[in-house]
Amino acid sequence: MDTESSDATTTEPAESTGQAPAEVRHLIQQWKRLDELLAGLRRDDWSASTALPGWSVRDVVAHIAGTEHMLAGEPVPDIELSPAVREYVRNPIGELNEKFVQEARSLAVEDAFADFREVVAERTGQLAEMTDEDLEAETESPVGRVPFRRFMGVRVFDCWVHEDDIRHALGMQHHLGSGVGRFAVEEIVRALPRIVGKNAGAPDGSRIRFRVKGDSDTDLSLATDVLVAGRAGLVDVDDSARITVELVFDTPTFVRAATGRVTAEPGNGVELSGDEDLGRKILESMAFTI
Repeated sequence: MDTESSDATTTEPAESTGQAPAEVRHLIQQWKRLDELLAGLRRDDWSASTALPGWSVRDVVAHIAGTEHMLAGEPVPDIELSPAVREYVRNPIGELNEKFVQEARSLAVEDAFADFREVVAERTGQLAEMTDEDLEAETESPVGRVPFRRFMGVRVFDCWVHEDDIRHALGMQHHLGSGVGRFAVEEIVRALPRIVGKNAGAPDGSRIRFRVKGDSDTDLSLATDVLVAGRAGLVDVDDSARITVELVFDTPTFVRAATGRVTAEPGNGVELSGDEDLGRKILESMAFTI
């Protein structure tokens, strides 16, 4: 993952020098992928239900656009949410997301798509004007206070996952192993120590191996170990080490389990070997997104 930056900063816009960080380049590429996908949908496709409770395809698009409206400096819609949404809206970020979704439901499909395109164009222009200093400035984000550049990496992940939500809802294949996908999946890899140590409570000395096996060259494939030594952390795969649990996923199951779309079960997209009780706890604890 390309997150290195020079010690020196410049006041020239990063994009104008052709040196925009990977986070920005991948985000713009992901927006283009979404635009191409949405342009090919039929009208009925926009009303298809997704794996996200209460949200259709058009709601997912409204959520993506709404987040960019907020980042463009626009206010959160002043909407009173109904008690019914409390079944799946459980935190302040969820409430914010739902308000943008609710506001967009009055739009015709054509207008919802136009709104997505307009705000993406606006945000692309804003990102092109940002200097290296702007991109390194600390800001609040879903992963805490981080450089703005890092926040845009989270946006890549979010938009990439939502492309998968749309494709999955419509029975379309998603080439999860694209360049953007390989960048975005690092968000899941970063979360594995917390999943293993904090969420699943793996005991000290445990070594958990995660493998993701793609069915084709367009799928993701990866392997990493999480070692609990006082606290859990990522370590290189060591085939000479004793493995407490090994989990071998197919690509879609790994992504959808980590993002809370499914609960992975042994024999259904994932194979478990080693300590079965701990392995099942890890699978039950995979979801880390808000």
